[in-house]
Amino acid sequence: MNPILLGILMILVIFVIVLIILMGIYKKQNEKNKQDITDKKQVEKIGTNSYMDKRREEFINSVNIMHPDRITIGTIYVNGKEEELVSQKKDDGYIYYLGNKIIGGYNPNIIGDDFIIFRENTLENQLSDQIKDEIVQMIEKSQKRKEQEKEREYINERTKNRNTYEQQMGYQKTIGQERRKEQINKIEEQEKRRENREKLKNREIEKQLKAKQEKTSNKVKDINIKQEVDMDTKATDMDTIGKRLEEAGKIKGQEKEGKIGFVESDDLDKLKDENAKRLQGHSSRYEAVSIDKKGNVKALNLENDMQEGSNPTEKNYQVKQNKNQNTKKGDVLTRLQIQGEETIGIEKGQYGEVEIYHSQDKTIGGKDVEGNKSLDKQLETKNAKNPVEGMDEETQKLSQKYQDGYRSVENSYQEAKQHEHENGEPCEDLKAEDLDGNPHTVSHSHTEDIVAKLMQNGEINDKFTEREIRERVESAWNQKDNEETLEEFQKNVEEDIEADAENMRGERGR
Repeated sequence: MNPILLGILMILVIFVIVLIILMGIYKKQNEKNKQDITDKKQVEKIGTNSYMDKRREEFINSVNIMHPDRITIGTIYVNGKEEELVSQKKDDGYIYYLGNKIIGGYNPNIIGDDFIIFRENTLENQLSDQIKDEIVQMIEKSQKRKEQEKEREYINERTKNRNTYEQQMGYQKTIGQERRKEQINKIEEQEKRRENREKLKNREIEKQLKAKQEKTSNKVKDINIKQEVDMDTKATDMDTIGKRLEEAGKIKGQEKEGKIGFVESDDLDKLKDENAKRLQGHSSRYEAVSIDKKGNVKALNLENDMQEGSNPTEKNYQVKQNKNQNTKKGDVLTRLQIQGEETIGIEKGQYGEVEIYHSQDKTIGGKDVEGNKSLDKQLETKNAKNPVEGMDEETQKLSQKYQDGYRSVENSYQEAKQHEHENGEPCEDLKAEDLDGNPHTVSHSHTEDIVAKLMQNGEINDKFTEREIRERVESAWNQKDNEETLEEFQKNVEEDIEADAENMRGERGR
């Protein structure tokens, strides 16, 4: 080989070797410079504060201190060998180990935001940047787990505290409920004791009242009851006699379920008042008493109707329960006042029995009618029973209160007056419908009375015989308008016959 070429080749080989050595030295120096720059940056981050520099120096020096309490974070492979990454709590920070070898530390209060400061030369020529990153990621995950555990501990503590609070509140609620229950039981016991005291008191009062009642009680057997009327007997179309007495304040409570009785005034002294004193009667012939279902008797103290006196002799129209004698005009022995002008009349019947009447109102005085006249409706008793006749529509109208307005006694009296004889005596044929206050309801014709009156007319009896007049009156009655009153009929028939008699006289005169 040419020596010259061989020399050139050797020079090139030496140059390449030198170049490789220089490049290695350059690379090593470059890496050292990079580390210096990194350390310088870290120092700059820490700042120039001497106090912080001193604490940083103390912390970095403490990295060399081994601690027995270590926590394994995880494992990594370094040069094919498995190594444990371990952390150790140090004040407010942590010291990290790879196996038993300290590799760095972390304390945010001293070194700022950097997560970990690796010990110088610890990983030099042993760990690559990738391994450092792996260590950093592992430490970050560990720190994150710690933060999560801390958060869980915080949540668990809050949950525990909440549960404790709820338990305490539940306990307090239970205590409150128990206290309220105790208070309620206490109140109930007090109320029960009070009720027992009231019961004992009421028993004593009842005992005293019973003794007093026994002392002052009046029984049916103690007095002669002349007549009785059930309290539920109809007095008007709306009310019973019991309701009328209750409204007047004469009876109350269970008395309304009993009867009203009538006794001789002289016999009233057989009864005792609430103070066990003998009662005294009025100047009237009869007195009214109430009789309950147990047979107890109490004076009703109904005053005499002074408008007609204590012994009234004024004759009033009366509607009776007797079907054969439906209506009459007569007086009563006693008239007792319920309230206002409402009265009860008591009289002796045809066979000596006591009859009871009710009158809702009185007349005020009008055409052919004097004032203070009563229209009496007989009440049912044991010897005056005729439900059909006593409860029919015509009879009810006599004491009607609301339907078509109250039918005044005055209208009924004026209607009855039309039926009276010329001598003032009442008509024997008078019926209930003849006193219902409606002048158009007439039960009979009064034909004979009209004929007798017409025969007294000289012009009429000069032209017609009595038979002819009767025939004409009866014919006119059969054709009578329902809206024509008895008074109107009598006037109209008399005018018609007089006119015919006048015409007959005129024809004969021609």
